Amino acid sequence: LARRLARANATVADGRTRAVLALGSNQGDRVGLFRDAFAKLRRDLGFELHAHSSLYETAPAYVEDQGKFLNAACVGSFPDDVARDPLALLDGLKAIEAALGRDFGTRRYGPRPMDLDVIFHGQGSHSCDRLTVPHARYAERPFVLAPLADLTGAATATTTSDATTEGLLEARRIWDGTDGEVTAMESGDIARVIPMRDRLWSWGRETMVMGILNVTPDSFSDGGAYDGGVDVAVRHAREMVAAGATIIDVGGQSTRPGATRVSGEVESSRVIPVIRALAQAFREREDVYISVDTFYGAVASAAADAGADIINDVSGGAWDPAMLPTVARLEKPLPYVVMHVRGDPNSMQSAKNTTYDGHICDEVGDGLLATARRCVEYGIEPWRLWIDPGIGFAKTGRANIELLRDLPRVRSRLAPLGGALMNAPMLVGASRKRFLGEISGRSEASERDAASVAALVAAVRGGADVVRVHNVALSADAARVADALWR
Repeated sequence: LARRLARANATVADGRTRAVLALGSNQGDRVGLFRDAFAKLRRDLGFELHAHSSLYETAPAYVEDQGKFLNAACVGSFPDDVARDPLALLDGLKAIEAALGRDFGTRRYGPRPMDLDVIFHGQGSHSCDRLTVPHARYAERPFVLAPLADLTGAATATTTSDATTEGLLEARRIWDGTDGEVTAMESGDIARVIPMRDRLWSWGRETMVMGILNVTPDSFSDGGAYDGGVDVAVRHAREMVAAGATIIDVGGQSTRPGATRVSGEVESSRVIPVIRALAQAFREREDVYISVDTFYGAVASAAADAGADIINDVSGGAWDPAMLPTVARLEKPLPYVVMHVRGDPNSMQSAKNTTYDGHICDEVGDGLLATARRCVEYGIEPWRLWIDPGIGFAKTGRANIELLRDLPRVRSRLAPLGGALMNAPMLVGASRKRFLGEISGRSEASERDAASVAALVAAVRGGADVVRVHNVALSADAARVADALWR
């Protein structure tokens, strides 16, 4: 009784009620429906997201003659007048399902554009002919347990324990007891996915090589080499793809320490024609993606219209206030790479910005978590985020080494926002950076490829999913060997 009263008092004190929801869709534009559901939960029901799982594509259960599902789970809070009564919350969720096209007269467990279930509720258990909480069959469903297990970090990070906390910890115990992470993932019935272009991309089985295409005169490594026109840039991109690159990262200005910032108009004039030409050149390739390296919202928007598949922002939305709302509003849910950085090119290597009070891995992880939360506040779905520890940006040489030595420690700090962030693809870009030259005694950036390959192997060993490189051929070979050893 005392625990129930404490829960109730905690809920009344802040005027909000926590709940854990499961989402599923196997009709229509599944990703678009997930985006619409997320927006409606926030706008119509006042939902505040605390943590979100990865997206999972799963085989249908119970009724097998239907398409695959997209599944996820999230935990958050609603205003008490919306959700304190579990049946009132159910009514709100059903209204969203109906608005997204669900026909409640179809067969049970059959296809549906959107399914929103209450798995756990902050007020505890509930049972009536309309709703049972905890959800009666969640423990037997891998497509529910996997997303719930992703939310464990949110359960352990909260300072207030309620029925959602206990439920998530119990779900994790069940998932671990069935060895679900190995059994389900290797069965082919469930896969962790991210939308990329017009398909779902599953990562983690092999390292993706991102080839750097600088169309700028002042890059620290290859400035001016490929800014001789669109044809020169496309030719080099084709060479990188032939050598093993699966992503081409197009940048129109240098962000090295001390670099002079160019305007969004100048950057756009450099990168947009190249991105448009690359989208045309690789239009038949399902294994080649185009990334734009920019911190300007307007350039990101124009690049998306021109055919870019990924937004790679070294500032994490900090250098242009238009970036995060722009990414949130993009018609297609392009992945958004958030990098850890302090300051800007003129100040990032100052003593203030390279001094960390705690362990560098913890500080970088906490910084990425804070940036990701800002992204969510602006409406960017957490399952669109990639993470980048920012090797060489506001870091000393020793700090870069410490990061490469313990990337899993960085990732572990992301757990409070759920699996969408903690399991997110990690991009590492150490290629030809100054600290490698200091270690190897190579003053010229172009002479640091061997050192870059060593750093790449360390990154893959630490869980990097994407490596951003200059020398694609050497890097692709090294990535294959590292994958054979550790994936």
